[in-house]
Amino acid sequence: MSTEQRKSPENALWLCLSCSKVIDASPAAFTVDGLLAWKKNAEMLAARDSKVTADHVGTLLVEIEAARTDIIRFCSYWQAADPSNEWPSQLTFNEMTERILKHSTLRRAAYHEEIAPRVSKMISVARTILGPDSDEVASLAHIFTYAETNYLSMLNCAKALQRVADVLAMR
Repeated sequence: MSTEQRKSPENALWLCLSCSKVIDASPAAFTVDGLLAWKKNAEMLAARDSKVTADHVGTLLVEIEAARTDIIRFCSYWQAADPSNEWPSQLTFNEMTERILKHSTLRRAAYHEEIAPRVSKMISVARTILGPDSDEVASLAHIFTYAETNYLSMLNCAKALQRVADVLAMR
């Protein structure tokens, strides 16, 4: 490379003094292709981050806290009305089973109407802000896939939302 090419912005890779010395001292360990991949990744992250404002993060933090509160209230409401809490009952086993299944069906429908769309949207926004490789967002997305099944899973979803909020707050 000519001196002009070495000094051009296209060739720039911003590193701390320690890292630049390590890379310069070990050219076999750090290939041109590897360094160009680092640069491309850093530029993509910078472009993503430049589009995200503190308002975006703040809004998502407020929405996460509201969703967490709503999930806890939702669980309390539906758990208090859960017919399995009335066991033993004067009803027959089949009648009690029917009431429990009806309650579960209604609870799941309410969850899909009130909670799931909000959490799904938050996962999408958090993935945009924190990037597709965020462990916290991946964990939340995984927990969310089965959160409708029972109260404990819903509360685990609320905890996963808090972990995402913790990471967002440090951003």
